[in-house]
Amino acid sequence: MEFGLLDISVFLLFIIVVVGTSMYKSRKVETGENFFLASRGLIWPLIGLSLIAANISTEQFVGMSGQSAGSVGLEILKIIMTIVKNLNFILSVLKQVDIEYIK
Repeated sequence: MEFGLLDISVFLLFIIVVVGTSMYKSRKVETGENFFLASRGLIWPLIGLSLIAANISTEQFVGMSGQSAGSVGLEILKIIMTIVKNLNFILSVLKQVDIEYIK
């Protein structure tokens, strides 16, 4: 995969816009509390959405889906293997048992 001039230009423009906007918006910030807590001016839905956005990512969605499918698949496989193991055990015991002794 090669990056062309357009790719690099768009990336650099994006970085410049993000850094510039950040510096412009934070020029009035005096303390860490103002910076991290937005001067305590946010309403609760924005704080909640911020927490969810920070903790949920695509990797987690894919991981949770894979984990749930994997655990269901493992449970089914476990049931099938238990049945096969038990049948194998019963058949091996029946082969070794003397039928005359049982009668």
